[in-house]
Amino acid sequence: MMPRRRPRLSRLIARLLSKERDSRAQAPRAAGHPRPRARRISEEPAARTGDDPARMDAQGGLARPQARADRRPVAPEPAQDSAPTAIEAPLPLDLDRIETMLTGPMGYAVRQHSEEGHSCLLGTWDEFPFVIEIPQGHEGWLLVSGDWQEPAPASQRDEIASSANDWNRDKFFPTVGVLDGPMGPRVRATYMVDLNSGITDTQLRLHLNTALSSCTQALSAVGPLLPEI
Repeated sequence: MMPRRRPRLSRLIARLLSKERDSRAQAPRAAGHPRPRARRISEEPAARTGDDPARMDAQGGLARPQARADRRPVAPEPAQDSAPTAIEAPLPLDLDRIETMLTGPMGYAVRQHSEEGHSCLLGTWDEFPFVIEIPQGHEGWLLVSGDWQEPAPASQRDEIASSANDWNRDKFFPTVGVLDGPMGPRVRATYMVDLNSGITDTQLRLHLNTALSSCTQALSAVGPLLPEI
């Protein structure tokens, strides 16, 4: 016996569409609605003034209008705003813009700090000290970095480094590193992005929010795998 050929896609689609149309047409009957009763001539309403004679049937009643197949719904025209929305222009990034955004719309308290001719902003988020700056030699770049408050014991250095590697492997940002010092290892989270082509106020606020929230999350998550004994 030869296997039956599968119907072509076009025939299948046509059959599905026709089935959908038939089911819509029969929906009132299937739902329990009675079939409309044909009215007698005496029950037909009297012709109104202005009725088109061409619409009168042979029995003197009003002929049912035929549906036009070429009629399609017309999409409503979009409402026009009374005033066009202003488009923000990207501006060069500098430390004053960053400070204005942090202390103004974002409502944070920061202070300027200068060391060896390089200025930066200092602040605290979730008890972690942060430095916000434009790195030297990279004008237009935004650098946000936060550190642990206290260094960890030197015996936990390997476990902390392993936890930092896990974070960097699973997350795109921020970058987490371990800084070795005389008092012990310290964790630092860094968020850096090139904004040399300019940035709007909306974009600047988004970057600052992303940097601060992601860095505080990283500083809270990275740590020794086992408690100190």
